[in-house]
Amino acid sequence: MRTLREVNRRLIDAIEEPPDTGEEPRLDRLAATLWDRERNGDTLDPGSLCRLRHALRDIAETTHEDRARHLERARDLLAEYAAERPNDRHT
Repeated sequence: MRTLREVNRRLIDAIEEPPDTGEEPRLDRLAATLWDRERNGDTLDPGSLCRLRHALRDIAETTHEDRARHLERARDLLAEYAAERPNDRHT
């Protein structure tokens, strides 16, 4: 089962990937939100998942290749996370 912790790890990898591009504060906020949710045992509702995946795609499309690779992996993990929680789609 995929967890938000795995997604968060990919975001941290993206933040740590040089060179700095100015996207780091936004990625840091996203990672902090995921960390809080994971720590509290919260899940992501469908709207939150959609917004997060969209934000990661936007950043990935405008950043350098190495960072984009981490962000695309995070998006893939979010898709797996959502697929493993079909009942959450109706909340």
